[in-house]
Amino acid sequence: MEDKQSPTSSASNKYEYDAIDKAGNPWQPGLFRRAPWLGLGAMLGALLGILAAIIILKVSDGQPIQNWSVQPTVYLAIATAATNIFLHYALIEAVAIFWWARALKKDTTPLGALTGVFSTRNFSIAALASVLVPLVPINRPFLQRASRVTQGHFEQSTDVNINIASRIPEGFTGYLSNRAYMPALLAAPFVQIVQGFNQRSPISIVDSGCRGICNTDVSGAGLVANCSDSDFSFELDPNEAEDPDQVINGTDVFGTYLLWPSAGNGDLLRDMMVWPVMTPGTFNLGVQYKSSADCGGSLVTRNCTVRPATVMYPVSIDGNRSSISLATGSTIRDDRVVKIDATPQDPRAPLSKSLNMSTYGGFFKTLSDTYESTLHMDYGAIGYQIQNQGALANQYLSTSDNLRELEYSLSFRDPTDDILADMRELMFRTAVRSAQAADVQQVTTLESFDTPVFRSNYRFLAIAVLFSVLGWLATIPVFLGWWHLGRAVSLSPIETAKAFGAPGLGNRDSNADARAILKATGKHEVRYGISSKTRPGGDSDGLKQSSILTWVIRSMSDVQMPERRLWTKNPTNALLVWELCSWLLESQVLDPHMADDDIASV
Repeated sequence: MEDKQSPTSSASNKYEYDAIDKAGNPWQPGLFRRAPWLGLGAMLGALLGILAAIIILKVSDGQPIQNWSVQPTVYLAIATAATNIFLHYALIEAVAIFWWARALKKDTTPLGALTGVFSTRNFSIAALASVLVPLVPINRPFLQRASRVTQGHFEQSTDVNINIASRIPEGFTGYLSNRAYMPALLAAPFVQIVQGFNQRSPISIVDSGCRGICNTDVSGAGLVANCSDSDFSFELDPNEAEDPDQVINGTDVFGTYLLWPSAGNGDLLRDMMVWPVMTPGTFNLGVQYKSSADCGGSLVTRNCTVRPATVMYPVSIDGNRSSISLATGSTIRDDRVVKIDATPQDPRAPLSKSLNMSTYGGFFKTLSDTYESTLHMDYGAIGYQIQNQGALANQYLSTSDNLRELEYSLSFRDPTDDILADMRELMFRTAVRSAQAADVQQVTTLESFDTPVFRSNYRFLAIAVLFSVLGWLATIPVFLGWWHLGRAVSLSPIETAKAFGAPGLGNRDSNADARAILKATGKHEVRYGISSKTRPGGDSDGLKQSSILTWVIRSMSDVQMPERRLWTKNPTNALLVWELCSWLLESQVLDPHMADDDIASV
C-alpha cells in the first residue's frame, strides 16, 4: 500500500493513506481504545465459573441435602458449562487479534504462518491454546464426581416439647374392692402401661420437634429411694449352731419383699418392709440374700424407703422413632428431686360403696406380683431342704454346682439395683402415659442426628480446576498485541479477503471491518463455482482464443456448478483436457454413460 507525506503537518510527521478518506475509518490503535472488552469479559466470566465451582463444593461440603432445594451437582453443571462457553468464545476473539497482530509485524511474515495459526506444525501460542481449550470440557465428569451423598452426624441445640405428668393422677392405677387395702384389679389405662413395661416396648411421644437423638432433663412424676444396710446372723450347720431350732426352722437365704398387709405379722423383716396403708405414697422394699458360700455367717439385709416425688429425669428422645426413654446408664440415684409428693391417703371404701380407685395401689401390686420371691433353707432328718417361691431367686443365684453335696453353699447376687431400676422405669412410663394436654414442657436439648449430607471430593475438584486453569492461562497470551491494532478485527472471510485486495469488495475504505464492507457493497447473492475467463489466442502458442475456467466466488449469474474431476489448476492444461474430452465425446470414442474410472483410464 502506497503512502505519501502529508503536507498538513510536517512537524508531527503524520501520514494519510490514499485508500482511506476522511469519511472512512481512521487507524486508531491504543491500549484502552482497542481493548477486546467482550473477549476479556469472557475470560473474566470463565474465571468466575471456576471460582463458583470451588465455592459450591466448599459451601455444600457436609451440608444436609434437605438444605439444598437444588443439588450442588446442578450448580456445578451450570458453572462448568459457563466456564467452557466463555473460554471458547474468548479463544475465538483472541485468535482474531493474534492473526491480525502477526500480520502487522514489522519482520517478514510467511503466508503459511498466517494460514497455519492453529497448526501444531507451526508452533504458536494460538496453536497451544487451540489444543488446551478443547480439553477444558474434561472438567465436567470430574466435577460431577466431586460431590457425593453420604451420612453425616450433626449436633445442635434445639427446643423440644415433652408431654409428661409431674404427678400421677388420682385413682389412676388400681381398684380397691370394699374394705380391701390391696387392689383387686389394675385400672384399664394402667394395664396397657404394664403390658408395655413387660414387653419393653418403646414409649411413644408425638410432636416433640426432635429430628434425631435429643438428650435432656425433664421434670416428671418419679420416685426417691433411701436405702440402709444391716446384718442378720444365720447358721445352717447343725454341728455349729448354738440353738438347734435355728437350723431346724431354717432361714430365708434369699428374699425380696413388697407387701401390703393390714398389720404386722410377727416377722421382724416383714414388719419392717410393708406399705403403710395410712401413708399409701410410701412403701418399703426389703432385700435379703446370702452373699457367700459359707454355711454360717451374716446375711445382707437392705431396707429401702421409696416415696413418690417430682424429679428431673435424664432422658433421651429418638425423633426417628418418635419415642422417649430414660438415658442409657442412668439410675434412680441420678434423678434430681424437685419436690416430695405429699400424697393424700388412698380412699378407703365406705360401707355404702363396693369399689374405689387407687392412685398408687396398682403400681405397688404390679411390683409385688413381679418381684416378690423367697428361697428358704432348713436342715431336716435327711439333710438340707430348699423351698423356693417366685422366679427372682433363680435369676440371682450365683452358685449351682454340686447342690446335692453342698446345698448350704448357695450364694446370690444383689437384686436391689435392678428392682429399683424397674420401679423407676414403670413410674416413668406411667408419668408419660398419664400426661394431659396441659402437661407439655418445652426444654432445650442437644440434638444429635444422622442425615444424608453432601461430601466434596477435593481431589476431583483439583483435576477439574487444573484443566480449566490451563485453558484459561493458555488463552491470555493470545490476546497480547491488541493495542497495535487500529480497528476492531475479526476472522470474517470478507474482512480478510478485503485485506488481500479481493475485487468486488469496494476500494473506498480499506480499514473498514466486515460489517462496514457489507454495508458499502450492498446485498449481493454470491456463489462459489466455476467462472470462465477469455484467453486471447496467438500463433506463438498454437492455440486459438479460448476460455479459462477458474474457481471463484462471484455473483449467482457469473458462476456455474462444475463438472466432476474438472482440472483448473493449470489453465493451459485444463483447456487442453477440456478440448480433448469434447473431441472424444463428439467422435464417440467415449460413451457419455461410462463410469468416471473408465473415463480416467482412457
